[in-house]
Amino acid sequence: MSKAENSFGSGIKIVFTDRDFRTIFISLFIIGLSVGGFMPYLTVWATNTLHATSFQAGFLFVPMSIIGLVVSFYLASLSDKWGKRKPFIIWALLIGTISRVPLAFTHSYTVALILLAIGGFNAFSFFFALLNDFIVKKEDSKSQAGTITGTVRMAFSQGYIFGPMLGALIIDHGGYTLLFLLSGLLSLATLVWVLFALKEDSMSQTSAHASLKAPVGIPSVLIAVFVAALFIFAGDSGRSMYLPLYITDTLKQSVSTVGILFTVTSIFELVFMPLGGYFSDKVGVKRFFIIGICCQVLYFVLTSLHLPLSGLIALQVFYAFILSATMGVGMVYAQSMAPRQIGLATTAYMTAIQTSAVVSSLAMGSLVSVIPLPSTFYILAVFAVISGVMFLFMKQKSAEEMS
Repeated sequence: MSKAENSFGSGIKIVFTDRDFRTIFISLFIIGLSVGGFMPYLTVWATNTLHATSFQAGFLFVPMSIIGLVVSFYLASLSDKWGKRKPFIIWALLIGTISRVPLAFTHSYTVALILLAIGGFNAFSFFFALLNDFIVKKEDSKSQAGTITGTVRMAFSQGYIFGPMLGALIIDHGGYTLLFLLSGLLSLATLVWVLFALKEDSMSQTSAHASLKAPVGIPSVLIAVFVAALFIFAGDSGRSMYLPLYITDTLKQSVSTVGILFTVTSIFELVFMPLGGYFSDKVGVKRFFIIGICCQVLYFVLTSLHLPLSGLIALQVFYAFILSATMGVGMVYAQSMAPRQIGLATTAYMTAIQTSAVVSSLAMGSLVSVIPLPSTFYILAVFAVISGVMFLFMKQKSAEEMS
């Protein structure tokens, strides 16, 4: 590929002109709508409809995270051995539909807990494992892996922006029953779309699909990736938990300001996700990823400094850039740790995101009551430092080993 062809625009163009990449992009957009439509309202629904306590409402996420962690790792390992991702994606979407629709009619906290736990196994990581398989297979895509991954990751962000907005409208006009029904139908629609539009069978076996050569078990480097990623996303979860309190209680801003600040980050993700991927292709995936983690440390330190509203808004734009490195490029870096176990590598990184809320709440819950709220961001900065040091000393596979 020539220098002109290896531009930022060409990487985005590949996503929308290539059938396989476009199919994954659309699938993740619909999933973003589905998950973003109900997940932010889950605790409110639990307290209002199920009459759950605040602790019980928060605990709904725990079995979901544990099941997602254990089952996803096991099935990701199977997908590496079998050399197929599509069957696992279809089953995950089917389970998502089956587990979500009954939520529309249940008034039992125990039933809700079981259904959400079952739904903890999701298709998210399998889509990105399959994306990597396609990138390895297609010669014109290898040099733009970061741009392509960032652009596709943007699809989920787009869905997650519109999902909560639509969710609020649905709750106002049809209640939580309609919300869960529509969320389940979106999962079913994605399943049908994948079933007919995704042509994985047309791919010949590649080293990324080397089922007979895939190592057995979880390599130690992927355990390290999972632990290091937990620290990154525990910081991100801590931001989601405590930034709203910091804005309203310490800075005395309105609740609407919280919505504005988080929306700013989501909107700018649409710019920085593909742009961050492009720059990672230019400067190197590992280097850009470490830069992103260093920026996360800086973000948490600056957030604690009682900045004016304009400064806070600028920081949320800055955080969108950080997410392009941690949630976008970071996944490409994790995949480079075990190129013959892409399913496991992707799952190790993605389940860290899913599990981080539990880790963050356990680690920070008791501290918030004994230290000033601004000081909690220094602890989140320490999380980022630990993660950066761990990733810095991990050995990345060479381009030859990856292809």
